[in-house]
This record gives sequence, C-alpha cells and structure tokens, in this order.
Amino acid sequence: MEKIAKIAGVSKAAVSFALNDKPGISQATRNQILKIAEELNYVPRRKIKKDTIVFLLVTNDHAQSLDYFQRLPFFQSIIDAFKTKSYLKGYNLSLQTVSKLDQDTFSNWQQTNIYGVVILGTFLTSDDVLLLNKVHANIVILDNPSIENSHSSVVINNKEGVRSIVHQISPKETVLYVHGLPAIPNFQERNTAFKYSAQTKDFNLTEIKMDSFSFSETTTSEQQLIINTLQNNTTIVAENDYLALKIAQIVAEKKLTHNVKALFGFDNIKTLSQSPIPIKTVSVNVSVMVDMAIDLILKEYKVPVHVTVDTNFVEGDKNEK
Repeated sequence: MEKIAKIAGVSKAAVSFALNDKPGISQATRNQILKIAEELNYVPRRKIKKDTIVFLLVTNDHAQSLDYFQRLPFFQSIIDAFKTKSYLKGYNLSLQTVSKLDQDTFSNWQQTNIYGVVILGTFLTSDDVLLLNKVHANIVILDNPSIENSHSSVVINNKEGVRSIVHQISPKETVLYVHGLPAIPNFQERNTAFKYSAQTKDFNLTEIKMDSFSFSETTTSEQQLIINTLQNNTTIVAENDYLALKIAQIVAEKKLTHNVKALFGFDNIKTLSQSPIPIKTVSVNVSVMVDMAIDLILKEYKVPVHVTVDTNFVEGDKNEK
C-alpha cells in the first residue's frame, strides 16, 4: 500500500479508501489508485473470497506420487516456486497428484474456495488435453506444448532451445541423438525441432531410446546400448538433462570420455553439478514460468492466453554449477 501511495502521489489513507471502496477521495484519484494496484498485482487479503490455488500433477502412473516428483530436480524447482509465489500473493496452495483425470477431479475444482487450477501437464496425453477442453473452470496448463489445448498455457520454447544446440554442432559431425522415455510432448517437440534444424547440417546421425525418469543406477542394457553406439569423436544430444547425466556417468565409468566430443542436455537441472564430464545444456527459467501461470490464474482472462518462455544456452562447466 505504501508503494501504491508513493507511485500515485497520495497518502496511504487515500489508498485504503480506494481499495476498500470508501468515500473521501475523488473518482479520478480512486481510478488512478486502482489502476496502479492492478499493475502491481495487489489484492487486499480481505477481498479474497476464493483463497486457494490448486497445483495438480497428472502422472498417468499410479506409482508416481508427489514425493516422486519432489525427488526430480526440475519438478522440485517448479513445486518450490509455486509454494513461494502463492504465499507471496496471499493464496493457499493445494498440491495434488492424480494418475487419471476424471469427473471426481473436475468436481473438486468447483469448491467455493478454489480460485483456479494450474496443471503441470508434462505427462498429459492428447486425450487428456481434449478432455480438459470440455471442462469449464479457471485452468492454466503448464509445460505441455499441445496445439489442441483451449485453456491458457505456459510452455517452454523447445524449438529455440533445440536450435541453440544444433547451432553449436558443425556440419557432417557424428551425432548420437538420445530419445527420452516415456515420449512426452516436450520430447516429441524437441525431436521434431532437432530434425528440422539439422536438415542442412548433414549429420552422421544415430538415434537410440533410454529411460528419462529413473532413480536407479543405469542398467546393463543401457550401458551396453551406449557402448555399442558411441563412436569416436561423437557429439551426444539428449532430450533432457536426466538422460544427459545418466549418459555422462556411463561414459565416465566405461572410460569412454575420449569418444565424446560434446554432450548436450535440456532443462538445466540442479544435479548437473554431479556430472563427471561437462554437460552443455538449455536452461529453462522456472521462476518465470510459475510467475506467468499464477498471473494467468489470478487475471482470469476471458479468452485463452498462451505464453512461451524463452530458454538460454549454458556452457557446461561442471565446476561452475
């Protein structure tokens, strides 16, 4: 309120009159104060009737609990950012996971205290998106680049991120492209962008598939897959940093570092500091993604708003992370 008063050039009491719809100031002053308050995303706590934002993770797997995601650094950073941002905005946050979207889930969103729902849609299928399109609620879908989505969304600029990787690779290089499993929408978009951007580079390209979201040590079959496909002076492009880290550990353990010209990942997860070899990665600003998602929920736009968050290419010096 003090900041609003300073910007408007009025007293704090005048700000209180405007925000609480009380007499004592002119209409012009009231309009000016309300405009500034809106620009600053200020909502008086007493004005909030719906006080809870639901943050929903759709897993499509009964075994994946909230604890599972909180052990994955990229998702952990998203969850932590939502906790902080919702608190600073004066809202409660309800963290939930479901393995399948159904009518019971949608009914819960109709509770009187629910302001809106942010869905972490990393693992949403096309059918899930089409089902959500039929739901009339204040919904923002985060981290799912589906073009069928008719709700507001915040997504990563996968195409620009992949282009920044391809730009670092010289023509005619030997490239090992590692697909992540399961084949989530982000990975599919990255793969399409890679193949499109690489058309003029004439790479000697080999493609393999590996598990992206596993806490266990690499399996014998995964190790053998890398050993069999890793040629001399190979550039490796992994669809995310979990994969890149797994590959780095295999390469170091099997003493194949001399075969790797460069190793690229995507998402810039915190645990890259544990990599035995440098990983060059595309960094995603999680804080910006969360800010955008919460802002879209609180604004309650009458038409869907789709936000794409840009990425940054990060040179992979493991000693700097």
